[in-house]
Amino acid sequence: MRQEGVTIISCPRCGRVGFDVHSFIDRWQNELLALKKNITVAVMGCVVNGPGEGKHADLGIAGSGSKVVIFKKGKIVRTIDSEDADKVFREELESL
Repeated sequence: MRQEGVTIISCPRCGRVGFDVHSFIDRWQNELLALKKNITVAVMGCVVNGPGEGKHADLGIAGSGSKVVIFKKGKIVRTIDSEDADKVFREELESL
């Protein structure tokens, strides 16, 4: 049975990591856990496996170099510059 609120999943660091998962979680964890939405958010380190491994997530983010992808249910919906990651993630989160 699903609990109320946001479930956050992320991947461990590996050689392909292109996105600072830990910093992103540090910035977003309290806000995400305070939401009154029943959603799963995936914060993945790379675009190679991230969207596939997080395909069950309602919203996900992964990075590669200076680019970040936002995905929903494993499908990439936006590719953006890394400096826009927080702003665009917020837009997509609010659209859920």
